[in-house]
Amino acid sequence: MFQPDPFPCVTLQCLLEALQLRVLDGEEEEVEVEEKDMDHPISQLELFSHVHKTNHGLGDFIDKKSKRVHDKYKASIEFKYGTDKDDQPEFDPDSWINAVNGPSKGRIYGFGPRQPVSHVLGTPASPRRSILAHDIMSNEDVNKLKSELASARNTIEENNERIANLTVRLERVEKNHNVELRDTVRNMLRELNIPNTQFPSSSGSRNNDI
Repeated sequence: MFQPDPFPCVTLQCLLEALQLRVLDGEEEEVEVEEKDMDHPISQLELFSHVHKTNHGLGDFIDKKSKRVHDKYKASIEFKYGTDKDDQPEFDPDSWINAVNGPSKGRIYGFGPRQPVSHVLGTPASPRRSILAHDIMSNEDVNKLKSELASARNTIEENNERIANLTVRLERVEKNHNVELRDTVRNMLRELNIPNTQFPSSSGSRNNDI
């Protein structure tokens, strides 16, 4: 009886070397993966087809679910990487999790109960990051965002200070302009010998404005 390696399998090649059993409805059957007969490393899609199709992978899928997962995963990797198998990865965890609608009871469909989620998606020692880690920001990302936020706040404060200074300057300009305008009108009225009742001088004496 095959015994799984005590260390997690975090790559498809490791899974292929360790996974020599097929688990279907609780029954284990021997799986023969003839990678040597292929001109490229066997992919997860090919392995899945081999163990979920009748006649050693040459017949029909054993159920609707396996066909649905196969087709959805195949469509996803072809959309992401193209139809050329040479451009496709041996295994895309993101596409697989999406195809099987996520983990169920700590297991990933297509890998059997001997392969828990962490084994399939990868561990901290794995070069592949878990799909769940995609939604978790690293400390570096958090610190970067904090720095950007602090910089934005400083910029806002500087702009507010500039606006306040410009407002004061504008008020001064308007005040000076009004004073100059009144002086001009007074002088014109004085030259025309017209009584000034609208723009009295600052002293309040009308005699000087006539």
